[in-house]
Amino acid sequence: MPGHLVQNSDEGAPRVTRDRVLELLREASAGKGEGWCSGEDMSRKLGLSRAAVGKHVKALRAQGFLIEAVPRRGYRLLMEEGEFSVSSVMSGLRTHLLGRKPWVWLEETDTTNNVAVRAALDGAEEGCVVLAGRQSSGRGRRGRAWFSAPRSLAFTVVLRPSRTTAQELTHMALRAVSGAIREVCGLECEIKEPNDVLLRGTKICGVLTESGLRAEELDWVVVGIGVNVNVREEDFSPDIRERAGSLFLATGRPVSRAELLRRILELFEESYLAAEGRQEA
Repeated sequence: MPGHLVQNSDEGAPRVTRDRVLELLREASAGKGEGWCSGEDMSRKLGLSRAAVGKHVKALRAQGFLIEAVPRRGYRLLMEEGEFSVSSVMSGLRTHLLGRKPWVWLEETDTTNNVAVRAALDGAEEGCVVLAGRQSSGRGRRGRAWFSAPRSLAFTVVLRPSRTTAQELTHMALRAVSGAIREVCGLECEIKEPNDVLLRGTKICGVLTESGLRAEELDWVVVGIGVNVNVREEDFSPDIRERAGSLFLATGRPVSRAELLRRILELFEESYLAAEGRQEA
C-alpha cells in the first residue's frame, strides 16, 4: 500500500487523550501569566499519572510541537508548525516513486541511513523513505558526527539506479533541498560541495550517500538528508552554535516540515527520473 506506515512511537496511546493534553497546553499559553501548565494539574484534569502525561508530551514533540519542560513549573507550549505525520506528508505529494513505497517512520533511531541500508539489503523497493523524529548517532562524511537537532528533518531514500552515480545523487539531493527552501521559505541557499547546504554562512543541511554492489554492479544507493528546520539557537550545543543555522532562526517563524519534505522529494525525484531516462516510475 502506498504510504504504508511503520512506526515505533506509542501507537497504543489514545489520540483523543493526546489532543486533550495539547488543548490544556494551548489554554495555558493563551491565558494570563507565562503559559505554564503544571504536570500535577494536567494529571488531575486528565485522570492520568504524571508519567503518562510526560509520554503524551513526548509524542506531541515528535509531531513538531515545541514544548518546554521545567521542574516545579510544568510544561509550556512554545511553537506549533502544524501536524507532521505520514498522512500530512502524503497529502498533496506529487511524486510517482519517492514516498510511494512503504515508509519507515521512526520516533527515534541511531541513523536513518543504517535503517535504510538494512532495508535495501533485505530487498526494499526503490522509493522507500526512512524518516526519524530524532537520530541518536547521526553521521556525516568520513565518519563525522551530525548533530540531529529537535524538530528537524532526518530521512533517507532508497534508490536502485541503473545510470546515476552516488556522487550525482548527492548533488541532486543538495539541489532539491536548496530549491525546496527557496520555494517554501523564500530563502536563497548556497551549495557547498561535496555535501552541505549553507544559509547565511551557517550549515543547515548535510547529505550522506552510501551504496552497495551485487556482482560488481551497483545494486542500491541510500541518500540520507538532514535539514535543520524548527531549531532554536539554544537547541544547538555550544561548540557548533556559531556554525549551525536553521530555517526557524532565518525566518523567525515555524516552517512546516511536511511541506518542506514534500517539495524535497518532488524536486529530487524530478532530477533522478530524468537522469535515469524514465518518464515516471
